[in-house]
Amino acid sequence: MDVPFEVQKPQDGWRLDAFLAARLRGYSRSRVQALIRDGLVLRAGGKVKASAPVRAGQSVVIRYPRRPEPPPAALSLTILHEDEALLAVDKPAGVLSHPTDKIVANAVTSLLRAQRPELSPRLAHRLDRETSGVLLLAKTAEAARRLNLQFLAREVRKEYLAVVHGRVEWRRRLVEAPIGREGGAVKVRQAAGRGQAAATEFERRAAGERFSLVVARPRTGRLHQIRVHLAHVGHPVVGDKLYTEGGVYYLKAVAHSLTADDLAALGAERQLLHAWSLSLAHPLSGAPLRLEAPIPADFKPFLSLF
Repeated sequence: MDVPFEVQKPQDGWRLDAFLAARLRGYSRSRVQALIRDGLVLRAGGKVKASAPVRAGQSVVIRYPRRPEPPPAALSLTILHEDEALLAVDKPAGVLSHPTDKIVANAVTSLLRAQRPELSPRLAHRLDRETSGVLLLAKTAEAARRLNLQFLAREVRKEYLAVVHGRVEWRRRLVEAPIGREGGAVKVRQAAGRGQAAATEFERRAAGERFSLVVARPRTGRLHQIRVHLAHVGHPVVGDKLYTEGGVYYLKAVAHSLTADDLAALGAERQLLHAWSLSLAHPLSGAPLRLEAPIPADFKPFLSLF
């Protein structure tokens, strides 16, 4: 299976191996170099060398071997908005934004290809697998370019809903704490207090004895930012295996050894983080546009507690 990765303007001139290592989650540069040596990286317009520079607008293709995978978590996607330039879908929890070397069918772009074969939309941003909500795609190259500029300039306003552990006592709180790789046993786990600057604005919407509902408005876009900042202030997202108890539940999930007691401690089968809305300027007309995804069913038992 060939999976293309388009080079954006900020990545122009990067080494090929550095570009792919940044785009492929969980792949080190040495692992990317092995893919290149094995002939699994393709690029039009020249030899494929790890040190070769990539150029904006080019596509670099990874040729993944096909592997058996479970059926998709959803058979179709709910379309929240569509016009000549944009497509916004309500991404269900458990569905990837884009395919990986292990998962192909259970990804938004794959599901859309089956649902709307006449389209070839490009992701404007991404959501974690367990995060539900608004996911925006561009239907044209020009719309993709203009959306990319808005995201880079932090002009797109994002709002997330999160059910968190504990009673949140504050009404509003701005968390400013840098985020970077933790460096422990769980390679994907990030930590607050190191790395790149990050800021998230939080607003409490409801609070009970055991759980609270907050709105998160990220001002930066670091990996796992909202989850890291909530765990940092003592209110991890309900169901978050990676940022609860040091990641022990994440390791058990990877090993398929989560127990009923583990799930009871986590509070939910998935992290209860929902990309509630996106507000932006339409990439062609410039008109203000707000996209909103309805609250998912697995949030509702918690909402009844408040």
